Amino acid sequence: MSQSFEVALFPIPNVVAFPGMIVPLHVFEPRYRTMITDCVEKDRMIAVSHTLKEIRPAKVDQSMKDALSSNQATYESQPVFSAGPCKIMETTPDGRIYINIRMEKRLRYLEEIQTLPYQIVSCEEVDDLPVSSTDASERAAELQREIVSEILKIIGRQNPAGLARFDSDHWRVMDTTDFSFRVFQLLRLDSDVMQAVLEMTSPLERLEVIDAVLRNQE
Repeated sequence: MSQSFEVALFPIPNVVAFPGMIVPLHVFEPRYRTMITDCVEKDRMIAVSHTLKEIRPAKVDQSMKDALSSNQATYESQPVFSAGPCKIMETTPDGRIYINIRMEKRLRYLEEIQTLPYQIVSCEEVDDLPVSSTDASERAAELQREIVSEILKIIGRQNPAGLARFDSDHWRVMDTTDFSFRVFQLLRLDSDVMQAVLEMTSPLERLEVIDAVLRNQE
């Protein structure tokens, strides 16, 4: 039987986090400020999830003062997300919190344990399936090199000065599984595409999608 994990859930529209990423967040809603404080004290992981739909909308035309004293929109989470420990970087005089979450695990929602004041859910870890063949491994490595080449072209078009700072050799020799997640430190694709990639259990499939999207952007 696979191990289960209890995590606090932070649904944010269009934010897809991958293992290996550090996600910085500015937290001002009362329920999530409470969540951050509790999770740091109890050493509980926080999951950041892209959303399926809005359950309750936020009030319109709010000031920051109003937002600090009331919860905003409520969302239904996607079933697969990444989670990790949280570090508080700064707390402002009015109570806002700046945090970094270091994503360590890819998880799948099982059931809700707590609803209020914030969600705590039980999850299972999502593992990749074993690589089926040497050919698949070699094809994944080939795609990894091609994706790095595409990223070099993108940097060259958008920020030529950044080429000197991009260590392409480091990215080419990275473990293929790590690369298929960590490459999103460099890329921003459509959030639904990124969610689909997150849910895939084959590094080769993830790299095929990333490569196809990059080539279609040329």
